[in-house]
Amino acid sequence: MKRLIDGKYLLGIILIGGFVLRLISLNQSLWLDEATTALVSRMSLGNIFNFFLPGDFHPPFYYLLMKYWVLVFGSSEISLRLPSVLFGIGTIYVTFLIAKKLFNSRVGLIAGALSATSGLMIYYSQEARMYSLAMFLVTSIFYLFLEKKWILFSLSLLFLGMTDYVALLIVPVFFIFDEKSRKKVFVSLLPLLITFALWLPLFLRQLGGGLSAKGGSWWNILGTLSFKNVGLILVKFILGRIGFDNKIVYALIAIIVCGLFGYMLFKSIKSSKLIWEWLLVPILLGILLSLKLPILHYFRFLFCLPALYILIAYGVEKIGKYKNVFITVLLAINIASAFYYLLSPRFQREDWRGAAREVGLDTVIFPKNVHTEAFYYYGKGSQIIKISDLDTIRGTIWLSRYVWEITDPEDLTRHKIESLEYSKVGEYNFNGVVFWRYTKSLYAGII
Repeated sequence: MKRLIDGKYLLGIILIGGFVLRLISLNQSLWLDEATTALVSRMSLGNIFNFFLPGDFHPPFYYLLMKYWVLVFGSSEISLRLPSVLFGIGTIYVTFLIAKKLFNSRVGLIAGALSATSGLMIYYSQEARMYSLAMFLVTSIFYLFLEKKWILFSLSLLFLGMTDYVALLIVPVFFIFDEKSRKKVFVSLLPLLITFALWLPLFLRQLGGGLSAKGGSWWNILGTLSFKNVGLILVKFILGRIGFDNKIVYALIAIIVCGLFGYMLFKSIKSSKLIWEWLLVPILLGILLSLKLPILHYFRFLFCLPALYILIAYGVEKIGKYKNVFITVLLAINIASAFYYLLSPRFQREDWRGAAREVGLDTVIFPKNVHTEAFYYYGKGSQIIKISDLDTIRGTIWLSRYVWEITDPEDLTRHKIESLEYSKVGEYNFNGVVFWRYTKSLYAGII
């Protein structure tokens, strides 16, 4: 009884600690994709399905969820991110349940503690996007599979399929793992298959739009197959979204830390076939798919991270008398990387809020009039002009240099501004959001 009480007490501490960590810096500026979530949540259902989703490459469930969330809780930065925080906490708890069921409570608590302090999990538990929801659904699906709760398993698969396409790469795991359950798994997939059949026309429009970018600059940065992108999956899983200016130092730290975590994986090599398949099968399938589609970015496989922590927790349990030392070291690495992100603005999101504040009431121009979502969210939409309006403007203009190499590779917007006798008077970098400020005399061109 005492052990049970202690286990529940420790689990409570882990969940509360994970929640507190996810509240730190939650109010940072929305970055561009989060601003898209905010704007979509304000759209009518007709506009979401007819105008937005055909040009996006995600299913509708997360956007619909956020639409109704915003109606109740508003669309502040914290409100928009709170669902992801809650899904992150849910993931910690279900990770504990899986590890406890497969092994024991101690392995479950270690896996839960690693999940609670994971820098990468914390980052995406603070993002108003669908990745935290997809991770929670995948983790829940594996637990429901172990519990043979087929109706809930089926519903969770349906919600997952309508949340994130890449996360569906877990489905083959259930057919590979247990031959006896294949029929039930297939029957459980029927609601998803029927729904996807109805969704197929819109999916094909999304796919066609995505493939139209093949060969362009966007295609190359979305996650094409490369040794770097494959290696970053493990490195970012462990260290999160942090880095060091000195690449040699970063590489040495990554090698040492990945070696330590890799040793724990080696110790768990004879543990659960199901968890190993959860970790490896989607990533291997993703590598194959990336030959045709650019999906090989580590964050797209966030749903595999709980499997990694369950395996590492089992490996720690097999260490022997030094297990407490290894637990301490692993948690220290997680906490250090998490706080390096949480307390360092340079590793946080693009500061569109700061850019909007600095611009004030001045005029703003975006090349090709794209990537304007954050400025609309921060109330600057009426100040955005098109390049054709430049001839009528005097005073100060702020030119967005955000990924201009992709949207305006010939730099035509800048050349147009400077040809109209505007003078650059400043460059501003808001954590990756760069603007150049131009001014023009009221009398320019008159004399």
